[in-house]
Amino acid sequence: MRAALAGTTGNAVLMGVAEVGTPIGWVLLPGLLGVSARPRVAALVSAWAGVLVVASVLVPVIPGHRSDPQALLASTLSLTAVPLLAWARRRTRTASVTRAAGPTDVAVFTVPAGPGSAALAVCGSPGEIGAAVPLRGGGLLALVGTVTGAALDTPAGRRAIEQTFRRHARPAASPQRLAGVLDQAVRDLAPAGHLRATIVRVDRSGAVEAARCGSPDLITVAADRAALAGVPAGPALGSTRPAGSPARAGSTARAGSTARAGSTARAGSASPGGGATPSPVTGRRVAVVAAAFADAHGERWVRVLDQVAADDDPAGAARRLTRGPRGGRRTGPALVVDPGPPSRA
Repeated sequence: MRAALAGTTGNAVLMGVAEVGTPIGWVLLPGLLGVSARPRVAALVSAWAGVLVVASVLVPVIPGHRSDPQALLASTLSLTAVPLLAWARRRTRTASVTRAAGPTDVAVFTVPAGPGSAALAVCGSPGEIGAAVPLRGGGLLALVGTVTGAALDTPAGRRAIEQTFRRHARPAASPQRLAGVLDQAVRDLAPAGHLRATIVRVDRSGAVEAARCGSPDLITVAADRAALAGVPAGPALGSTRPAGSPARAGSTARAGSTARAGSTARAGSASPGGGATPSPVTGRRVAVVAAAFADAHGERWVRVLDQVAADDDPAGAARRLTRGPRGGRRTGPALVVDPGPPSRA
């Protein structure tokens, strides 16, 4: 929001200095900044741009916006449309995410994923991090993880991480790039905490790519059998020291559940994203569980893999994966992706 307001102010100053009086010069940049933001921010940006336009007309210290009624009407209509366009853009994106019916102790959201679909199950378990962002053209970016640390494992801390992911989840964003962004966000929020996460990208053709950062291996289904995908593991986000920075107390890479998945974390990496290496994942179904799932089930977690193939739809499989051991409390989040259309299953 601050960047959008600063950009709007800077644009008004530049138009005044350049003696640009046409409406397009005064409203184009504020309009672009507003449409790309949340509706509430868009309304604030439009209002501020309107204030600057009026000020340039009433206090002509330097040449400002044209004062004729046609020009003022054009700017007014343009700025009024900005929050409406931002609202329509946000509504289009959120409309593709729907909540599936089910028990009250778990929420399952379905979303398009290439030619197929995906389901994200969340149940409010400790440290739970889960977000799924549909992309234009039918792609998907998803985050499944568990945070550790008193400052991170709070509603505000978890929400900040999820919002950071959603803000940077763009069609051109790669799992490795997002891992780097989240790694920095974790360091800024809580130097003593870390995030064990898996970032999944599904493109419009249904190709799946994933990066593991201290989290369990992904699960793939071929025919009716499930197996580990063998995605290379990296250390947890926020757990390793960036190149050129002083060492942090207790900043050892946490591979916890990753060791159970058959891979070791590259704890010595200092590259952005903690050394996470994206890898393609193939199968008619791909499932992702958080480190908390492996922690709850212990060494038995691999034995529940066949649950992934037990349901016809990803929503049922995601819901099943949140079940606690021996009927205990649910553990989330869980993501299940069917990258191909239903007819291929």
